Amino acid sequence: MSLLDGLNPAQREAACITSGPVLILAGAGSGKTRTLTHRLAHLIETGVAPHRILAVTFTNKAANEMKERIAQLIGEQAARWLWAGTFHSVCARILRRDAALVGLDSNFTIYDADDSLTLLRRVIRDLGSVDEKTTKPGMIHAEISNAKNALLWPDDYAREKTGPFIALVANIYRRYQAALSQNNAVDFDDLLMLPVRLFGEHPQVLEEYRTKFQHLLIDEYQDTNHAQYVLVKLLAEKHHNVCAVGDDDQSIYGWRGADITNILNFERGFPEAKVIRLEQNYRSTQLILDAAGAVVKHNKSRKGKTLWTERSGGERIIVSERQDEELEAQWVRDRILSECRDGASYRDVVVLYRTNAQSRAIEEALIRSSVPIPYRVYGGLRFYERKEIKDILAYLRVIDNPRDGESLRRIINVPKRGIGDRTVERLESMAQDQGLSLFEVMKTLDEDEIGARAWKPIAEFVTLLEGLIAEKDKLPVSDMLERVISETGYRRSLEEDGSVEAETRLENLDELVAGATAYAEAQEDATVSAFLQEISLITDIDTLDESNDLVTLMTLHSAKGLEFPIVFIAGLEEGLFPLSSAIQEPRELEEERRLFYVGLTRAKERVFLTHARRRRRFNEWVSMHPSRFLEELPSELIEWEREEQPERPARPSLRSGTLRGEEWPVTRSGRSLTRRIEAAARKRADEFAQEMPDYNEYASQVVEEFLQVGNYVIHPSFGRGKVVGNEGFGDNLKVTIKFDGGQTKKVLVRFAQLEPSY
Repeated sequence: MSLLDGLNPAQREAACITSGPVLILAGAGSGKTRTLTHRLAHLIETGVAPHRILAVTFTNKAANEMKERIAQLIGEQAARWLWAGTFHSVCARILRRDAALVGLDSNFTIYDADDSLTLLRRVIRDLGSVDEKTTKPGMIHAEISNAKNALLWPDDYAREKTGPFIALVANIYRRYQAALSQNNAVDFDDLLMLPVRLFGEHPQVLEEYRTKFQHLLIDEYQDTNHAQYVLVKLLAEKHHNVCAVGDDDQSIYGWRGADITNILNFERGFPEAKVIRLEQNYRSTQLILDAAGAVVKHNKSRKGKTLWTERSGGERIIVSERQDEELEAQWVRDRILSECRDGASYRDVVVLYRTNAQSRAIEEALIRSSVPIPYRVYGGLRFYERKEIKDILAYLRVIDNPRDGESLRRIINVPKRGIGDRTVERLESMAQDQGLSLFEVMKTLDEDEIGARAWKPIAEFVTLLEGLIAEKDKLPVSDMLERVISETGYRRSLEEDGSVEAETRLENLDELVAGATAYAEAQEDATVSAFLQEISLITDIDTLDESNDLVTLMTLHSAKGLEFPIVFIAGLEEGLFPLSSAIQEPRELEEERRLFYVGLTRAKERVFLTHARRRRRFNEWVSMHPSRFLEELPSELIEWEREEQPERPARPSLRSGTLRGEEWPVTRSGRSLTRRIEAAARKRADEFAQEMPDYNEYASQVVEEFLQVGNYVIHPSFGRGKVVGNEGFGDNLKVTIKFDGGQTKKVLVRFAQLEPSY
């Protein structure tokens, strides 16, 4: 059986080209991963040694999946020798070997975004002349990151741009780099920038890697930045065997430095390049593809392709218009329940939104569902960002790299050991004056220099760390973690705390040890250094567990590379999606449109789009207008579902919704009884202020009149039923309902979304 069996003609062509530059324009769901792995396997089968191939992906998960598939095709031995990983992990591997040539020790620490921002704040505070209220550290951090992505060192940055702000950033940038160097540390941007410097200053190193890597394969090429582009050009200069794979219609990371022109102008950099389009889609229905294609064709910056599938037809896209974000969220919840009643699982469903803040209303709606809906907010606080995890990893970092002053500052008094802030400030001052690292000062500190009271806990701490450092290369990383958690007193402090939070933190630490154990079992090089590098480069998508039966909530950016049978996209309004900041900028507006395209093409079977007529902004209602992207959808592919507008009844009454003279008709619009009462009461709040000081009490009285024993109601999940009992009042009002289907349920009224039935 041939390795190329099962590939479609375009995939086979992409897999068979074994020399020269190739650009594979891989449309969404077009079998890109299958094509790449078969291409790599074919190269190896035709005589290319696995260690001569460099395959770069954008997530560790993708790299591991690639290795696993290649192992299945041609054996584990070949897969083991393949260089496959993210840009950052590959560059870290290069830097470890030749760290001294760029002024680092090989055990350098990799700072994540939080670590680097913490260090930058320290630099700014030490400078003393910057007002953090007007000049935000985050803004300076972003500017420095952009400079690094453009391969501009501080002096280059200062020459290329002018102005007071540029001069300020350049000064902070210099000091920040010096602080990183002092800590023997790099940030994520340095991982890309430093190899370029290494190759530029040491041509023999570049030549070695050029000779080594006869074939380069770069996945998600549309998301590369300038530094990544230069790295590819440098490494491919000798053999020109570079295969770039990507989709210009899915370039959505311009805000963090990605440059779409890298893929649009690929043939300029490699004039002899062959371009292959993968247009057959294996994920979505044809209707979804037609809708997505109709929208993205409004963009001018694209190479163009037309996706097609053998799955003709498909259900029309539902577009829901609701009064506000609360009702929008309730509609999403009710539709999820409906889909699950029809046979879908919770894991089949994803709810996408443009900004993280939108998850609040959706979460509340899911929590308040009468039928429990389990969910996970993807992209929230990651496991490795939890305090207790970062504390213990800081210990591990110091053990691995004693020069890491930032990590040492984090743990010097955690758990409390009597080393106060003033003592730390004195130690830092001494380190600066003597040109030593913080740990070196602590090791050589004399009792007379700082006083017996301060010196004793420092000496004990140094002894503790030196003991652990001596064992670093003798113990498995999991055992080292156990020793750190125990010998530092961290576990004991949590056990003595005794709170539920402390118990959860202990469980997280146990999970960290378990993860280290699993890592050690799977890796030959399971050193402390290797483990720290592995977890420092983990992305959020690497931690997604798709086996749990949960509804997934995430931003559209987080959804890249994933797929779900059922996709909801919420908040399709001008100013929200697209963002107001992008509307006047053609390039940014096109990226917003590509983001919508990405959202649509995550779906296999169904797409639901929602927008609200108003939203709360800064605690005030703001009128919203439907997104232009909705107008770009062909009308024959969508079905509108608008919320019914209230109609005044012929005879106002309490049953029809009259609220002390305020008519508020009850409609079958999806708006719950209690929600309508709340809205009406708020509308008349000023008038009711003197008459009705306790709104909850009044609302409960109105609700109770609707929910007397003998009345009929409709529940969104169980249908029509008769009230046979009630208890409590106000927020705690519960009713017992015997449904027409024979079930009897007791529900909490404020969460039950009941409707009256006559």
